Amino acid sequence: NFEVVKKYYFRKKGIVETQGYDWIGEAHFELYPVELNGKLGFADSNGDIVIPIIYDRELHVNDTVAWTGNREYLDLRKNGLYGLIKHDGSIVVDFCWGGIRLDKLSEDLIPVAIDKKWGFANVKTGETQVQPAYDKVEFFKDGFAPVCIKDKWGMIDVKGNMIVKPKYLLDSYFVGDFAIMFEGGSWKYGRNSRIISDSNCKIVNKKGYEIVSDCSWIDRTGINIFTLTREENGKKVKTVKQLIVFPDYIVVIDDGDYLKGYITARGKYSEKHEYDEELKKWSVNYIHAKYVGGGTWSVIDYSGKTIKIPDYKLQEVKKSLLA
Repeated sequence: NFEVVKKYYFRKKGIVETQGYDWIGEAHFELYPVELNGKLGFADSNGDIVIPIIYDRELHVNDTVAWTGNREYLDLRKNGLYGLIKHDGSIVVDFCWGGIRLDKLSEDLIPVAIDKKWGFANVKTGETQVQPAYDKVEFFKDGFAPVCIKDKWGMIDVKGNMIVKPKYLLDSYFVGDFAIMFEGGSWKYGRNSRIISDSNCKIVNKKGYEIVSDCSWIDRTGINIFTLTREENGKKVKTVKQLIVFPDYIVVIDDGDYLKGYITARGKYSEKHEYDEELKKWSVNYIHAKYVGGGTWSVIDYSGKTIKIPDYKLQEVKKSLLA
C-alpha cells in the first residue's frame, strides 16, 4: 500500500526554491497562507516564512486577510485561543481569547471574548480596555459602541462606562449629539434595512437621557434635526424638532421652517452636493437642512426637563442660525 502525497511549492522563474507545503493559499497584501503538518503560517512574495507555521488551521484562513481588508493585522488562533498579530508576525493581542472580531476594529479597540462574553482590547497597548461582560458588541464610532445584554442594547464609551443603559430593541449610534433608539416592539430584516414594529421611538443624548420619547417613528432629517411622527386622534401627525446643544442646556425648536439641501462633511449647510478633499467625505442630502425661521422655542436641561434661560441668549442663538 502506498500513500500519495501532493505537495505545494513556491516557484521563481520555473525553479522550485522552497520546501513542499501541504497547502498554499491565495495571496493578499503579499502574504501567502501556508499549511504544514496541520499548522498555519504566512510567507512573503519571495516564499520566505515571515509568520511562523504555528497557528491553528481553520477553514476560513485562505481569506483571513481578504475578508477584513486589513493591511496591518491578522486574527489567528493558536492552541484553541485567538489573538492578533501584525503582518510581520509580531504579537499585538495575546492568544488568550475565545473569540476576536478583526472586522470590527475601530479607534484602536477590537472586540474580544472569553466564556461567550465580549469586551474590547486595545491594539496599541495590547491591554484589555473594556472587560468582557456583554453578550454582543459592535464597533466603536466617535467614542461610543453599542453593547447588548440579554437581547437589550445600550452604549458604552471607550473607558467602558455604560452611557446608555441596555434596554433598547436595536443597536444604534450617535450622529451629531443624539441617537435614535427603539424601546419595546419587534424587528425583522427587510430588503435594505430592519423593519421595526410596535416600538416607541426615543431621542437619547450622550449623557444617556431620553429627551424625546413616545413617538411612533423618528427620522433624522439634518444634523440634530428630526421629523417626529405621532398618533393623535387616530391620525399620524408629523412635527420637526431641532436640538441645539450648549454645555449646560439644549435649545429646542419645534416646527420651524427649513430649507432642503445638504450638510457638508464639516456640518455646514450647502445648496449643492460636494466632496471634502481633506476629510474624504461627501455632503449628505437631508429633507430639512437649514433653519430659516419660525417655530416654537424652548430650553431643556440634559435630563429633558424644561428650564428658563435669559431671553437675550435665545436671541443670540436665533441670530446665529439665521446668519
